[in-house]
Amino acid sequence: MSPNNKVRLAGLFLILVLIPSWVWGSYQVFQDYLALLHRASVVRLSIITLWLPLGFLGVVLSLLVMSPKALLHGKKINEIYSPKAMQLANKVCLYFALIGIAFAAGWTYHSIDLLERYGYVYSRDLTNITPTGIHLMYVRAN
Repeated sequence: MSPNNKVRLAGLFLILVLIPSWVWGSYQVFQDYLALLHRASVVRLSIITLWLPLGFLGVVLSLLVMSPKALLHGKKINEIYSPKAMQLANKVCLYFALIGIAFAAGWTYHSIDLLERYGYVYSRDLTNITPTGIHLMYVRAN
């Protein structure tokens, strides 16, 4: 296999893993919030996972914008684009990561406020600790 095809294969693999992972994680965060709004009997609050929808968006956007040209030429992204373009992509990723942290903090306080308002109680027995974070589980008390 030629080196160009190896790079293309690695780039496609990266795209096929990162983008669906981001979509799936963002969807899970959205489903957790909908469960809270619909006052389900058990609600999950995943504080670390709340960073994902906005925090990882910069990586997804950079990947979508920069990878087609790299895949076409069979070269790494940093070999195709100038150092200034790479710096810009890194800044975009960093800013989105910081926005994601702020979003996660604000959304956590908002969700906790709704949990208290709707009468949920924290359940230590149902809480899960997984590689994606600590998933706090709340049970409806009413």
